Amino acid sequence: MQQILTFDECALAIVLLFFISVVARREYTTRTNRILIWMLSLVLVTVTADLGAATMNNFVTGGENNIVLAYLFNYVYFAAHNMLLPVYLRYVYSSIDIWHLYRNNRFQHVLWWALVMIDVIVLVLNGSFITVFTITPDVNYVRGPWEIVFYIVAAIFILWIFLALIRYRKYIDSRKLTTLVFLFVVVILGLCIQLLNSRILVECFSIALSVLFFMVMERRSDNQINPITGALKYTSFTDRMTKNSYSQKPISVIFVKVMNNNNLHMYLGLKGHNEFLNFVTQKTGELCRNNDLNTDVYYMENGLYAVVCEDIDEERVAVSAEKIMDVLSRESRFGNLTVMPDVRMCVVFCPQDIHDAPTLFSLGTNFHRTLPDTRQVHYYRDFKDNMEYKVRNDLDEILRRAVANHGFEMYYQPIYSVKEKRFIAAEAMIRLNDPEYGQVPPALFIPAAEINGYIHDIGEFVFEDVIRFIASLDMDRLGLRYIEMNLSASQCIEVDLVDKIRTLMFEHGVESRYVSFELTEAATDMNPEIVDMNIRKLHEFGVQIALDDYGTGYSNIKRTTGLPIDQVKLDKSFVDMIDDPQMCIVIQDTISMFKEMGKEVLVEGVEQEEVARKFSDLDADLIQGCELMQGFYFCRPLPEKEFLEFIEQHR
Repeated sequence: MQQILTFDECALAIVLLFFISVVARREYTTRTNRILIWMLSLVLVTVTADLGAATMNNFVTGGENNIVLAYLFNYVYFAAHNMLLPVYLRYVYSSIDIWHLYRNNRFQHVLWWALVMIDVIVLVLNGSFITVFTITPDVNYVRGPWEIVFYIVAAIFILWIFLALIRYRKYIDSRKLTTLVFLFVVVILGLCIQLLNSRILVECFSIALSVLFFMVMERRSDNQINPITGALKYTSFTDRMTKNSYSQKPISVIFVKVMNNNNLHMYLGLKGHNEFLNFVTQKTGELCRNNDLNTDVYYMENGLYAVVCEDIDEERVAVSAEKIMDVLSRESRFGNLTVMPDVRMCVVFCPQDIHDAPTLFSLGTNFHRTLPDTRQVHYYRDFKDNMEYKVRNDLDEILRRAVANHGFEMYYQPIYSVKEKRFIAAEAMIRLNDPEYGQVPPALFIPAAEINGYIHDIGEFVFEDVIRFIASLDMDRLGLRYIEMNLSASQCIEVDLVDKIRTLMFEHGVESRYVSFELTEAATDMNPEIVDMNIRKLHEFGVQIALDDYGTGYSNIKRTTGLPIDQVKLDKSFVDMIDDPQMCIVIQDTISMFKEMGKEVLVEGVEQEEVARKFSDLDADLIQGCELMQGFYFCRPLPEKEFLEFIEQHR
């Protein structure tokens, strides 16, 4: 008898403790937590009624009022107890985010209600047509033959839960699966013990013990919230979207990117920037809730948010997105400082627009670079079939295929000498031919390669292929002084760059005077010590060094002229501004300045005869001293065979 009461008393203490904890923390805003509250309430009522019934059975010996009270306790016990497994089944579906599969399955709905109603009808008919249990005059509980119905219904729910856990196990992380299975096994064990011996009321204790373990494990999910931003972490988003790609649950995702996030960090400082990030989280969630959207906000780092809505009402999602854009783009004050966030947004509906997690992750990471740079809400469906967008969004995969399958090819654009009136060199330009998208412009794939690291693979290909090509030519007979190759910013800081180039030239028997490397102003600013070392060693080895795209960066004359640069290539922007009288003065002074330093000057992007004439007229005061030109007016970039034919014809 003492053991019976001890089991129920412990169970009551455990369940009451966690029930109060959940209510105090207000953990009932989501559907899953509301079902959890419902389940805890049922456990609390079950344990309380079981304790009351056991007390009456063990300490009361008679009396009509006591018999009525004993009946009441047992009816309440069975009513709450019989609902535990049905509610737990719903909790399983909700907690592993496959509620839509249950909601959309009419058979499961009908079966769930049918089993629940069987328990209700059998309990209501007790004592009239059937006997589930009786209370003797001395207030003892006696089982009836119909009590087995409750166990049969429970067995069906147990089998249902077991099959659901097995069928949808890939949707559940190992921690949660362990928790759900543990709860499942312990409750079954308690149920079996009590079925075999009605005097050992251990079932409620087993339920309470499972709740204890379950709640402790669930508390670990608290660390999924970023304490600074108040949003869920990136890892939670990836886990959820990966599972969602399995279940194909309809959701909508609003990606929000703060483009000037780094500048805001510098301007506001650490504390102010943290306040700003928290403001974005709170305001985004609030605006969605105001439109009755069930929303979770995730912070993906670097100013990127993902707002996941379980609703797919396109009108409400669109209204919420427009409001978010409007509010976040306004001036906001943090402390004594006013900021103007630069926000980009993209809305995607899953699985209609995107049905797999990797594509969704790629969109979230790249949409602000691949979609039009405008302050309006973009919808993925409007762009997903556009070929240019597909190329931009699929650049990582395109580059992977090109590196793996040798999808690169070198083209060569001749360089014209104004003084000698002939072609005296060429610039090597890489091209990418993709089996799915065709030729992809370098302006697209080179920046992407610098971000994802493929630029080093591309550099290796360029060095090898161009030096091989030079070795195959009779440069002197063709009248070619050198072939130029581009050095990216990432390559300029490779410690073994010079050794790599020397080895290739030695293996192919190429003289250093036939090779030229061009680098941009931006490349000279990355890790200056290593860049300077590499450029000086290459120059000492005998190769020519050219400064490419002069005038497009933040030109530091002292920095660029301090390097052993033989040639300066004026960017096409100079050509485009040749008719501006003020810019003419700048162009003239720029060319004169570099000429006085003993450097060759090459003009890029010459596309018209009139422009070519201006830059080739050495007697004109405007551009006196410009030696070299390059552009479509003279020749477009050509593959190897066509380039050789062109040079032979124009020797």
